[in-house]
Amino acid sequence: MQEPIQTSQTDAEDWLSALIDGELGDQATPDQIRRVARDAAMQARWSEYCLIGDAMRGLPHTASRVPARVRAALAEEPTLLAPVARPVRKQPALWLAAAAAVAAVTWMVLNAAPTNDLPVQMAAQPVSQPAPLQMAGVDVTDYLAAHQDYAQALTSTPEMHFSRATLTVPEAAR
Repeated sequence: MQEPIQTSQTDAEDWLSALIDGELGDQATPDQIRRVARDAAMQARWSEYCLIGDAMRGLPHTASRVPARVRAALAEEPTLLAPVARPVRKQPALWLAAAAAVAAVTWMVLNAAPTNDLPVQMAAQPVSQPAPLQMAGVDVTDYLAAHQDYAQALTSTPEMHFSRATLTVPEAAR
């Protein structure tokens, strides 16, 4: 059974889109396709749909509305190329960094150096003479004998606490 082209503009466009996309299959009859070929509006729509499909698939399109003589003139037109960019030279930046390093080292050396070349005068110190020792006439032997037990307790190990020693002072030394 043949399906006639719809009378509504939207239905006709949907049918044409389905025909181009291959969605109709065997439903598209030669009579319907001939009718599209006779209708100028349908042919224009057919061209638009094909152009949209080519654009979506990324296919190249030659503009049929541009006259052949304009296309030929564009093809003969020389291509203008932009000048090649010169590489950026980073050497000035290196020289600037070296100059800054030299300036910093110079500043540190100048600040670390003494600013006054005059020798510093030292204050005169009086020469001191050691005073002769004066021995007290006190006999410390009794003191040492009295505190001998305490001194040993401070310097000895715990095992030595059980030893006993006495200090005898000869009579001649007194």
